Amino acid sequence: MHGRVKVKTTAEQEEEKRKEREKKLEKYRSASNRIEEKRQRGELDDELLKITGQVLMSNPDDATLWNVRREVFDRYFVERKNNLKELARMELQLTELALQKNPKSYGAWSHRTWAMETFPAMDWDKELSLCNLFLDMDERNFHCWDYRRFVCDHANVSLEKELEFTMQKIAANFSNYSAWHYRSFLLPKLFPGAVQGSVREEILLQEYNLVQNATFTDPSDQSAWFYHRWLTGRESPPLDFLLFRVSRSKHQIIINLTKPIRLDQMQLILKINGTSVPTKWEAPGRPCSSSLWCHKMNKDILIGDCDYMFQVFLQSSDVVLASATVSLCASDHEAQYSGKIPRNRLFSCELSAARTSVLQDELEACQQLHQLEPDNKWPLLTCVLLMRALDGQKHKTEIEDFLSQLCKVDSTRKNYYQDLMSKFAVERIIENLEDHSSSVAFVNCGLTSIRHTDHLVLMQQVDLSNNALTSLRPLCCLINLRNLTADDNKIEDCVGLDNLLELTTLSLRRNSISSTGGIASLATCPQLVELHLEGNLICDDVGFKSSICGVIPQLRALNGENSQ
Repeated sequence: MHGRVKVKTTAEQEEEKRKEREKKLEKYRSASNRIEEKRQRGELDDELLKITGQVLMSNPDDATLWNVRREVFDRYFVERKNNLKELARMELQLTELALQKNPKSYGAWSHRTWAMETFPAMDWDKELSLCNLFLDMDERNFHCWDYRRFVCDHANVSLEKELEFTMQKIAANFSNYSAWHYRSFLLPKLFPGAVQGSVREEILLQEYNLVQNATFTDPSDQSAWFYHRWLTGRESPPLDFLLFRVSRSKHQIIINLTKPIRLDQMQLILKINGTSVPTKWEAPGRPCSSSLWCHKMNKDILIGDCDYMFQVFLQSSDVVLASATVSLCASDHEAQYSGKIPRNRLFSCELSAARTSVLQDELEACQQLHQLEPDNKWPLLTCVLLMRALDGQKHKTEIEDFLSQLCKVDSTRKNYYQDLMSKFAVERIIENLEDHSSSVAFVNCGLTSIRHTDHLVLMQQVDLSNNALTSLRPLCCLINLRNLTADDNKIEDCVGLDNLLELTTLSLRRNSISSTGGIASLATCPQLVELHLEGNLICDDVGFKSSICGVIPQLRALNGENSQ
């Protein structure tokens, strides 16, 4: 046994680690107490910089200590104007050492940004080299990418050079998601399209060649596929009115916009015959941000059988962003403006011949890749998005087939693909609605969710039967709804139907409502007189009729029988 090195047991090693941790913690507490004492006494000096620097070297994520250092420098900027160069060098050295310990430290990157902005005559070219060094260490360090953009702005690095830099990074590694993302940030600035934030078409078409090389090189890597999805994405329409409807009989004004807005950031100004009138806009079921807004006019505003001109203006800081006008003739009960986007293009855009050709080539390439790798989700999903961009109606069957395959090959995201299928189904039906329709049917569409209900605000009759819906929450904006049928779903409650003032008939046969709590929301629907709950567990209870009528006293008929 003599002459052998004693091997420490696991218990001894753990005890040593515990003592070491306690020792470090005691030092940290002592330093923190000393820092707080000096701050309380107003001793913002070199000692405070030294102590905070020592602590930050071991824990660069302590944001409070970085702020303490800034307090010291705020004093030094007044008292030591001749020594700022040395102070700047010291601070950059500290943050660099801190970043070597933790290259993704929010506090260290933020403090370095502050130092570069605050100290005079900083070397921005040297800083750019430092960014490149950290990106060589970890090309996906998004903190460094963000900081690099900040440095480039101050170093006057051209956008063209930055685009070349992304190309270098992508060429070195197709899997560099940050470089692809930065490229999507640069292209709209270098080659802006007709719509703000878009890219000139010929540039987009060139990018497809680049990304196709990446996807065929490594079909399983998600970085290039996400960039491909950005290229294929539909340009967002400018903020404008999709609907402006005035109802004389209901004293109601409804507007629907292409994008959600907040009325604490923008204004909706209503004018009648050129005169501004006070308004109280409300977003049904969505208290903050919404694309759908309603206003209930006072009954004395529209007096007699007169002609009226209604104008609505969307403003931000007194700048008019969009406007719409409707004329309500003396003989009319309603008048509406339906926007500039044709109904059949609400969820798609018209493609040029060149872009159609390129997207068709991309679709064929992705289909070939799918044949080579049938269990790879990325070619499948990209085929779906390309077919949707080209002609969703034409490729309806193929899209549904590919989404069904995705549910199998990528089962952990099955719900996402089912919701995507539901979204496409709802969009097809809405785009095919006739003008001035008041009813719509989504029967047997396999819906797991309901989207775009703001486009259904004028519907009086909706049929959602034979789907897989579990919630009616999105229906909260159907303020004109009178008759709703949602038989044969998986609905557990009526949340979302609250305060639908015109709802008179509701059918929820064969769903999953098990108690009166599931129908409590209906008490706020004053016109609801007929309710069908056959096939729900709630109807298995003895005395269910009296229980239900106790919750909804306005009912006249329950399950086809008089409830009075």
